[in-house]
Amino acid sequence: MLDEQGGWIRRLVAFAVPLCVVLVIGSSPAAGQGSPGSRMAIPPPRRGEEFPTPLPAADEIKPAGDPLMLYAGQVVQPIDLPSTLRLAGARDLDIAIARQRIAESVADLSAARALWLPSLFVGPTWTRLDGQVQTIQGPVITTSRSALFLGATAAGGTAISAAPPGSGYPPVNGLTSVLRFSDAIFEPLAARKVLSARRAGYEATTNDALLTVAIAYLELQFAAGRLVVAREAAGHATRLAEITSAYERTGAGLEADYKRSLTEKDHQDQLAAAAAGDLKVASAEIIRLLNLDPRLVVAPTEPPEMLFRLVSDRCLLDDLIVEALHHRPELAQAQAIVGATLARLKQARLRPLIPSLAWSYAGGGFGGGQNAFFGNFSSRGDAAVSLNWELQNLGFTDVALMRKAEAQNRVAAIELIKTENQVAADVVSAFETRSAASLRLDRAARARTEAIRSLELNFLNIERGAALPGAPRPIEVLQPVQALAQVRTDYLAAAIAYNRAQFQLYRALGHPPLAPQPAGPPTLPRGDAVGAIPARGEAPPR
Repeated sequence: MLDEQGGWIRRLVAFAVPLCVVLVIGSSPAAGQGSPGSRMAIPPPRRGEEFPTPLPAADEIKPAGDPLMLYAGQVVQPIDLPSTLRLAGARDLDIAIARQRIAESVADLSAARALWLPSLFVGPTWTRLDGQVQTIQGPVITTSRSALFLGATAAGGTAISAAPPGSGYPPVNGLTSVLRFSDAIFEPLAARKVLSARRAGYEATTNDALLTVAIAYLELQFAAGRLVVAREAAGHATRLAEITSAYERTGAGLEADYKRSLTEKDHQDQLAAAAAGDLKVASAEIIRLLNLDPRLVVAPTEPPEMLFRLVSDRCLLDDLIVEALHHRPELAQAQAIVGATLARLKQARLRPLIPSLAWSYAGGGFGGGQNAFFGNFSSRGDAAVSLNWELQNLGFTDVALMRKAEAQNRVAAIELIKTENQVAADVVSAFETRSAASLRLDRAARARTEAIRSLELNFLNIERGAALPGAPRPIEVLQPVQALAQVRTDYLAAAIAYNRAQFQLYRALGHPPLAPQPAGPPTLPRGDAVGAIPARGEAPPR
């Protein structure tokens, strides 16, 4: 079973790995502008330590050790995007269903190609007649007789007719099977088109399944990033509570400020607990899509702010639409269905004009006698051939079949136009979403830099200016703590929206799989991404 699946798994890996590994992965150029300090693990640094800038990776959410701990006794397994996509290709149920539909269409094509071959019927036939029967000369006589036929019959077609009343010979040697030349000619043509449609549908199903899993993984990243932000904010609130407590004990601060900081600390702790629950919910969706043990809880290993640049930002919208119209498997599927309905339309139109062949030959031993006596066995052969043209129900049924086939062909043509419109709409929607997310990234990056600097200065002011005239109250740091958590969440949401739009745009273009790149730092072509869509005038990757 594993050997049989090896081929398509390797082809899927060829798509999944470059989709998520051989990319330009990083942060927006504006993300690090003016960001002081270095990366940090949760909880936040205490007095005298450097202030953090980027969000930690998911593996930094946990305390020291592995695996990640969300709650006491709750173990979280790490997972990355390449592994997720490979598992999706191997275990996704929709892909498995599409694969079986291809096998079904292959069987239909084999059956259509075999319409020219005769059918063989082998076995004995026994008949018994008691009562009146008409002789060949005309008189009706009363008789009791039985007969046995041992042999085989070959016939064009698969139908076996009943024995004529009183014929006196077994029904198996009186076949009237009909071979319709129109069916034998056009059924394989239609079956090949249906098979092509199923194969294109398999590609479309694979793309859709991988897109669904990729988006679910991005939601998992977003949940992990929110957990990092919430724990960072809870750490800042704890630090603020310690400072206000020291101020209150020395008489330099108000008890009300200390109580307010405690309230904020409790609130941030609740938000962190809620974020941990959201991570488990996002993990459950990934587990469902991958058809894994529902008791597992997974968390992403990539940093929450990681950016995936699958399609160059410099590509023009018109070029992307043309690219999609050439590569989307949904269009190939719709075109194949149009071809299948056209073949069936020709079949219906030529059905009354092309003759049908009815032929059979039965050979074997035949014997019998009066009552239950069996005897006088000897060889016997029966052959019959006829060529005929048929007007089914005086031609009315033939006309109805033509009209039905015409309607099906028109429906398929309309569906093709509808699919073309949908492909263009998918590209435009993903393109505009990516553009809007890119603007959000730039603005959120600037706001994040200012919020980081503001919180850093506020902590420095209350720590260095304690007991000095005009020193700020520690509770004034509360708003910068909340502001930093908000802008971090905004930047994280913009990054996830950008990545989601990149995956949607990549799927909307319907590109063939990219070749895997060697391990090590990728070499960038012209553009911002390995495997990026070429700019105008460049040849598409093959």
